[in-house]
Amino acid sequence: MTRRIPRFWIGIILIVAVGFGIRMVSMSMWSPQSTVDLGGDAVYYHEAANLLADGKGFIDPYRYLFGARERVTLADGRVVKVVTPVGHVEPTAGHPPVYVTYLGAASFLGFRSVTAHQMASIFLGCASIILAGVLGRSWRNERVGLIAASLTAVYANIWINDTLLMSETAALTFTFVATIFGLRFVRNPSRGNAAIFAVAGALAALSRAELLLFLPIVAAVALWKAPLPWKERFLRYAIAGGVCCAVLAPWVIRNNIVMREPLTLSDSAGTVMVQANCDETYYGPNIGYWSLQCGEPQPYGPNGELLDESQRDVVVRARATDYISNHKTRLLTVVVPARVGRVWGLYEPLEQIRLDQILDGRPPIPAKLGFIQYVLLVPAAIAGFVIQRRRRQPVLVIGLWVVLATLTAATAFGNTRYRVAAEVSIVLFAAIALDALWSAFERRRKGSKQLASGHDEVATVND
Repeated sequence: MTRRIPRFWIGIILIVAVGFGIRMVSMSMWSPQSTVDLGGDAVYYHEAANLLADGKGFIDPYRYLFGARERVTLADGRVVKVVTPVGHVEPTAGHPPVYVTYLGAASFLGFRSVTAHQMASIFLGCASIILAGVLGRSWRNERVGLIAASLTAVYANIWINDTLLMSETAALTFTFVATIFGLRFVRNPSRGNAAIFAVAGALAALSRAELLLFLPIVAAVALWKAPLPWKERFLRYAIAGGVCCAVLAPWVIRNNIVMREPLTLSDSAGTVMVQANCDETYYGPNIGYWSLQCGEPQPYGPNGELLDESQRDVVVRARATDYISNHKTRLLTVVVPARVGRVWGLYEPLEQIRLDQILDGRPPIPAKLGFIQYVLLVPAAIAGFVIQRRRRQPVLVIGLWVVLATLTAATAFGNTRYRVAAEVSIVLFAAIALDALWSAFERRRKGSKQLASGHDEVATVND
């Protein structure tokens, strides 16, 4: 006997094919063709992955490949010349490890070029299309799943990341994974589901550090509402926390062994803070954004010796904290609203698209297309949220990403790609609204047919 492939999976296969085609067109028309063309942190991910495949471990690719020659002014006023030779090995924890590890696996198999890494990212992006379909089907029904998969396939703010070699591709994939298992835990907060959800949440955090907040919040709310004894609630929350810590432990332990200052998932908090808290981002043309110049000068030891990443992060974090403490009113009344406005396309949206092009390497046509699609999807997403609330369906597990993206922007800076996890919320809620619209159309059509049929019966009787 032969088994037929379910219609849902036939639909998913076709949608993935469309999404793959769009990503291939994007790669051929707009994507970087070499390392020189890569923007933002893409050089880091690409080169760090190749070095990892070469057995170098997680090391700073910039200093290893390019070295550095700098003139440094010390605290006592002396100016010294500091030379970091090419081949300098310095452990790095500037970014969580999942995306570099994924690209490193491709490099280990011989796929080391920019194009090869773009193809690897495209495959990961296509996995997100499948996961969107699975999540939508689990949350509501198969049609919602197919709509969500379709939106994930064609939405430019999602597929644009795949060929830019940015970690947002991995972050989006594991956001979907964490949401799927988070929804399962909300509906059935068993011990086993707590453990699985914890693994998914930890992998999301190892893709982007700020995604770590999703697990403890969702687990706490789900267990608070669960009809369980308090002892069992605490036990299941402890299981989730313990498993999450176990998954994170290898990376965290490694960081604290190789770095001189204690840290957890990454040591980039100080760098982000110092580049986002200065006169240029508080009073200049880029309010609420970031500036590379704000991080200058780079910190060195008292005699011009090179500090490791964790030590540099401590120094610049203190510098940023001092600036923040002297500009609290400006931060709260102007800068934070601008940051949040930037991430949600409400503050200088056209200027933000231009900055995304310059500093993150986002191609202009996909970036503008993504903004247009975003403007169209947000009202549908809001409607979908209202519909699910009225149906008394779980919304926190889907909508929390919006809150986390807003919090990230408020505490760091406004950047379109910082919204990547919230794109999951937009796509899923919009799918709910489109499904409801479809259902309303079907009911109206069915009612029209019944009415027409009734008229025909009356006419027949009269005849």
